[in-house]
Amino acid sequence: MVPHFPRWIWSWAALLPAVAGSVNATALLSLRHVGVTHLTGISTEAGIGLGAGDVDLLAHAAGVIASFTLGCAMSATVARGPRWTPSIAAAGLLFGVALLLSVASLLLPERPWLGVMLCAGAMGIQNGLTSALSGALLRTSHLTGMFTDLGIALGQKARGAPVDARRVAVCLTVITSFVVGAVTSAMAYATWQGRCLSLSAAFAAVVGLSTLWLSRRAKAAAGITTPRE
Repeated sequence: MVPHFPRWIWSWAALLPAVAGSVNATALLSLRHVGVTHLTGISTEAGIGLGAGDVDLLAHAAGVIASFTLGCAMSATVARGPRWTPSIAAAGLLFGVALLLSVASLLLPERPWLGVMLCAGAMGIQNGLTSALSGALLRTSHLTGMFTDLGIALGQKARGAPVDARRVAVCLTVITSFVVGAVTSAMAYATWQGRCLSLSAAFAAVVGLSTLWLSRRAKAAAGITTPRE
């Protein structure tokens, strides 16, 4: 069963998957590869590249894998606070996601390969952060686990077993948000092309600002003051 968690986690579940969905759609439309937010398809590309001797495909897959993994490592290095706790470090990482996506939006039209690598790094940071702070309950960059949990819940319901309603709600929220983000980017891409990533960057920045506010509010409630320089 999913434990009780702070209400602010719902804002992450509702907004950050939209960022990932929009980034994945934009990257896919830019390079016609399998996207950047889920490494199953990327690893398949790497296997095809190795098996078929396609150096370009292998290089693309290796670059995305490395960028995403480094992003996850960065999030684990910076955000080391307790679970379910908003922090200045978490807000800083989300601002980093926004910055990377902003730069990627400028690079995609002329240098799509480099722009896609920045997208992969940004999604690694985001997914590493949300996984670490939620104890792996909330993964915002891909949906395989969410659909798996939904399928399990359906099977449990069919045999009359108890269903974890909170987990189902999280899954439905993440899935809906991700798809909405992808649809939005697909529509915007027709006009703006890779520059539509600026919308994704803005969303990530908004979540970063809300996380920073929540962190300061939590410290104020606990009587902790931030030293002034």
